[in-house]
Amino acid sequence: MPPELAAYLAVSVELTAPVLLVLGLATRPTALVLLCMTAVIQIFVYPQAWPTHIQWAAMLLVLLARGAGALSVDWLIRRRTMGLGER
Repeated sequence: MPPELAAYLAVSVELTAPVLLVLGLATRPTALVLLCMTAVIQIFVYPQAWPTHIQWAAMLLVLLARGAGALSVDWLIRRRTMGLGER
């Protein structure tokens, strides 16, 4: 992969993924993408920064396993599509 393309992809992910996580939109796929990006950075860029990367990975694994909470766009979408709010 050309370095220019890799740089543009990395910047795009680094700028959009945190916004998606804060909104709680596509939480699990976004957490997976960031977890993969953290692994690539750990292995190929900063192998000595493992304490920080373990902390990031732990937080992302929680989001990956549990998903977004009740104050998220994912929850609102799920509630609306499954009809949980109607009585």
